[in-house]
Amino acid sequence: MHTVDPNAPESLADRPAFHNQLRKFGIAAAADGGFYYAAGFDIVKEVLENHAHFSKEWGSQLAPMERGIALNQDPPDFHAFRRLYNAYMSPAGVKRWAGDCARIANEAIDAFEALGSGDLQHLFGKPVPAKVAARAIGFPEEPVEMYRRWTDSFLDAMIRDPEEQQRVIAEMYAFFDEQFELKRRKLRDAGIEEPGPTHVGTVLDDSLTSVLMTTHYHGRYLTDDELRRTIRGFFVGGVDTTGALMLNTLHRLLEQPPLWEQVKADPALIDVAIEESLRLEPPAMGMFRGTPCQVNIAGETIPEGSRVLFSVLSANRDPAHFGDPDEFRLDRKGERHIAFGSGPHFCPGAWTARMEARIALKILIERLPGLRLTAPVQYFDAINFWIVRHFPAAWD
Repeated sequence: MHTVDPNAPESLADRPAFHNQLRKFGIAAAADGGFYYAAGFDIVKEVLENHAHFSKEWGSQLAPMERGIALNQDPPDFHAFRRLYNAYMSPAGVKRWAGDCARIANEAIDAFEALGSGDLQHLFGKPVPAKVAARAIGFPEEPVEMYRRWTDSFLDAMIRDPEEQQRVIAEMYAFFDEQFELKRRKLRDAGIEEPGPTHVGTVLDDSLTSVLMTTHYHGRYLTDDELRRTIRGFFVGGVDTTGALMLNTLHRLLEQPPLWEQVKADPALIDVAIEESLRLEPPAMGMFRGTPCQVNIAGETIPEGSRVLFSVLSANRDPAHFGDPDEFRLDRKGERHIAFGSGPHFCPGAWTARMEARIALKILIERLPGLRLTAPVQYFDAINFWIVRHFPAAWD
């Protein structure tokens, strides 16, 4: 079996080259021996959809955690849990936040437009999705700096320092518990002992947390552990990956000015640009699964109890499935990427991310048509996320 080093400077400096190389191997071992890579469209699909061999029961991080809780389940058990939020996070359901997305994006630009230049990650790419995620989940919008610190720390510690990751999670969960108690207090003050869906948007705010707290699951309410794990998944994923989707797409357009001018002239191309960005530079380049038994795949053997990182980036650039796979094209049709996964664990925040990115990019085009890069964009050195750290730009 081939051994690869995802943390090598050249691997981080040229992510596409590294993941294209992975595809040649199919299965490879990480140099530190801590996990295996699975690469190529068909192999990644197998990892995503074969839950008997590649389980999410221990979560999607490198360090196994929170076994069998909430999102950490496999079908068929996971199907019942997914129904709790599926309609609320559907393409039609997330439209309830469209007005808030536009308001928050415009407020952000109002605050920095007069500067003329700055770091769009700090000014826009982090605060906008953080506030939208808070609105959707039912948390206050104001503590943006706290949210920023959590999500940045999570990215830095996810692979390198699992203990620090656990510390950040504990801090997040303490805040989550405070928010849960505020909602329960409202129910108690209203004399409601058995809350139900009719209390969402009336006694409680219209938010994902309110939905989860008032919906029965297997004849009971969710436990605090289940609430925490679910909200963390939506919050952490929703902030960083959505912000990255906005700025990764913007980066692609600005580094090729004719494309920027083309999209400005025809805003209908925004959706095409978003999908092409998702394919070429997926914010989540891959997540982990566990092997509950020994697995033989692509001519290699992965031992029982291993962690496997599936490479979405390699899958989305697989020439067997995509023409001109390394080219960013606004005329691409009929080629379906898997940036949001595949199967039952298809990313539940996909529709929110697409909507936010569409609204944000439209507003940026309308309000900052002279937007341009002033220096190279910098990224977090995370091996499984393509997340902007700094986006130096100027505008007229």
